[in-house]
Amino acid sequence: MLSSPKVSIPEVESFARMQNVSEDVLRIIASNRAWLKSYGVVVALTKNPKTPLAMSMNLMARLTSDAICRSWRWTATCPRRCASRPRKKVRPERRRASS
Repeated sequence: MLSSPKVSIPEVESFARMQNVSEDVLRIIASNRAWLKSYGVVVALTKNPKTPLAMSMNLMARLTSDAICRSWRWTATCPRRCASRPRKKVRPERRRASS
């Protein structure tokens, strides 16, 4: 299905959101540069607990601090190492803003 040239970005985004998709499908999505240009695909991949940890941590660098604060409140579905990284990224920005 993903190899079809007619697959649109909203369809890829919905695949990335599905939690019953295999890791291989998520790896294929994360390795396609054209799909990663869409911010929605990046957010969906980082939120998906089946995305390999290394990939989701690399994709987190592309997220805005607002998206991190909003989306990482549900830490029950994400690995502990993955949940601590957004906190480290957001805290320094808040300190700078208050100075």
